[in-house]
Amino acid sequence: MPNNFVQDIVGKIKTDFGNLRKLGDGNSLYEIPSTGVLIYFRYSRLSQKGNYTAAFYGLRKPDIDLLQGKQSFICFVWDEEKSPILLPFNYFESYITQLPPSLDGQYKVQLYFKNTGTEFYIARVGKFNVDAYYGLKAIYDFSNIDLQLPDLSHSQVQSLLGSIGWKKGYKIWYPQSDREVVRSFATTDINLLTTLPHFGSEINGILSEIDVIWFDVNKPISFFEVEHSTPVYSGLLRFNDVLLSVSGVDNFNIVANEDREGKFGREANRPTFRSSKLSEKVAFLNYRNVYQWYMNFFGTDNRL
Repeated sequence: MPNNFVQDIVGKIKTDFGNLRKLGDGNSLYEIPSTGVLIYFRYSRLSQKGNYTAAFYGLRKPDIDLLQGKQSFICFVWDEEKSPILLPFNYFESYITQLPPSLDGQYKVQLYFKNTGTEFYIARVGKFNVDAYYGLKAIYDFSNIDLQLPDLSHSQVQSLLGSIGWKKGYKIWYPQSDREVVRSFATTDINLLTTLPHFGSEINGILSEIDVIWFDVNKPISFFEVEHSTPVYSGLLRFNDVLLSVSGVDNFNIVANEDREGKFGREANRPTFRSSKLSEKVAFLNYRNVYQWYMNFFGTDNRL
């Protein structure tokens, strides 16, 4: 029997697009005949995992096979949530299908709900920030045609991330050498840190060069390295030093163009980063996700 939360969303889509056609031998995969779009619904209860909550999903291989080569989405739903996450399948297809399914014939994935953002985790691949895909609005914006992604510079991406952090209530750190340029793009009076809390002379030198850091008072909450032209590996090494030197940090983000996601997955899963557990704590965030995340908060962009 389909989950009630899923059925509520299915009902809303039927109201606007007409009847849906069920595909496969389960109760989770539907086609919208008027658009040709496929939506694969998955539901999970929430579980507490340390200081954040998580949802665990199984993606059936026969259903995943039907999504391939089509305009298709995976819609993740959880307890009491009325604004699901709708992931474009083609963005994650290569990561999911490169792995063998579990013995029960399912690909196992998870969502982590943290104060710093929501992460989509694929075992043995890595984590991806998915805040850009929240809300029922995404269900009606199937091709994302309304989002015109500008040609973003390194400093503009830093400014977007700083603005998002400010909106979430955090203090923001930019490297001293970047600060003047980055702030020239800001639309808000960013709560900017002018000096770093002292964590040790050596590690403070490394922290000072990280592109964006969100702080809750004096505690670093989230780290972002914008790899606009520099190697992904250099950002991971910097994060690894921070992980080994600053206690209680667990949210790191490599930010780059979509075509570098594959490179991120390979580099993040090197033995050295698996050994330090950085591979479990670092996520990939592409420029389109950053821009959509910003637009979800601010609704307009007068900066670029």
